[in-house]
Amino acid sequence: MIRPHYQVLLFGSLVVAACRGAAPRAELPPPAPALTPGDTACLIAAGRPASRDTVTIALTEPVDPAHAPLPHNLAERFVFAQLYETLIHVDCQGRVLPALARSWEQGPDGHWTVTLRSDARFWDGAPVTTRDALASWRARDSSLARAITALDDRALSIDPSGLSFQRFADLALAVTKSAPGGGWPIGTGHYWTTGSAGGPDALWASPVPGAGLPALRVTVAPASEARDAVDANVDLLLTSDPATLEYGRTRSEYHDAPLEWDHTYVLLAPEGSGLELGALRLESLPQAVHVEARPAQGDDEGFWLVDLKRCGLAADAASPRAPPRRRIVYEQADRDARDLAARLVGLATLGRGAVVAGLAPSAFEPAFRAGAEAAYVLRIRRRTVDPCAAARELPAWVPRGSITPLIDTRTHALVRRGLPRLSVDWDGALRLVPR
Repeated sequence: MIRPHYQVLLFGSLVVAACRGAAPRAELPPPAPALTPGDTACLIAAGRPASRDTVTIALTEPVDPAHAPLPHNLAERFVFAQLYETLIHVDCQGRVLPALARSWEQGPDGHWTVTLRSDARFWDGAPVTTRDALASWRARDSSLARAITALDDRALSIDPSGLSFQRFADLALAVTKSAPGGGWPIGTGHYWTTGSAGGPDALWASPVPGAGLPALRVTVAPASEARDAVDANVDLLLTSDPATLEYGRTRSEYHDAPLEWDHTYVLLAPEGSGLELGALRLESLPQAVHVEARPAQGDDEGFWLVDLKRCGLAADAASPRAPPRRRIVYEQADRDARDLAARLVGLATLGRGAVVAGLAPSAFEPAFRAGAEAAYVLRIRRRTVDPCAAARELPAWVPRGSITPLIDTRTHALVRRGLPRLSVDWDGALRLVPR
């Protein structure tokens, strides 16, 4: 089922193919060493791991343990990356690094054999076995689980047909198990939490023994209060608010680290909507939103969403539809989607008399699935590790309709100087690096 809340809408379970836009490789990557102290290619902070007892993080979106380990927004992507581990990591340069997996190789039959680390442990101290990994994946992707066989407690055999090995870096495939009594799933990351301390707007995460990392205090406040976090001297703020970033740059104790352009707002319209895009000038659209934005741009491989033919999707043979309502619809919690929709109506992309409509999640999903509106403004990931898998989650009317990329957006990390080692993964997730 497609979730309507933007950050996960359609594609939140998928990860970026590579920080620089390269297409994911189908072959098995060679084993690579873990990040060494002298390797700074993907670091945005390089202080000593144990230089602080506690690091304070400020986020501007909610963090819901019910979503773990699959992030629904950028704040959850940060938190879950500290708590949960996947088989591999892929860094900002596209290098495949060990995580839960110690090594991998391809056998004579073409199958991949992946060996788990012998010291891999859940937060409760229980060893991580292949049975745990398979149980976790069956709960989230049964078709993937069917391609994997446990050879013993530590070795997995994977049928690579139709798979990209980089897919195993997706947080949707983090290995977890249920916690007694519910709450946060038990993970294997460098931090653990029960979520019981800190109140509704703060979360404490403690490092696992031996990680050599500081504790994390994560606070959540509205985007409009991001500047207050700078005044409160937080150690790390993730924000895309231009005014806050400008203010942060005036503070000598902070370093502004722009992250990759990782999201794109698109306009999707069913066939027969009557869009008139002749007056649409993409260069004017970034001015309509409250975040750092640029006119939508493709990478060398192009923007995956506008090239669905290669996936062989059957276009909706369509039973006759009633003419769509003359509204541009967006998910009401996304103010930038709202402002883009209003700008598009002002530019008469639907002719005169069209309106905008913000729908609650419970109403947005069926409306999007039905394709009964004239157009939808959505924010999606710019690249995915498996475009065709993402495309199959689209409503059947999309391949016959109109797909117009509007703007790209990105987040910045305001980093307090001296922060312990902080690296960037291929999906833009930040993680503190243990010693």
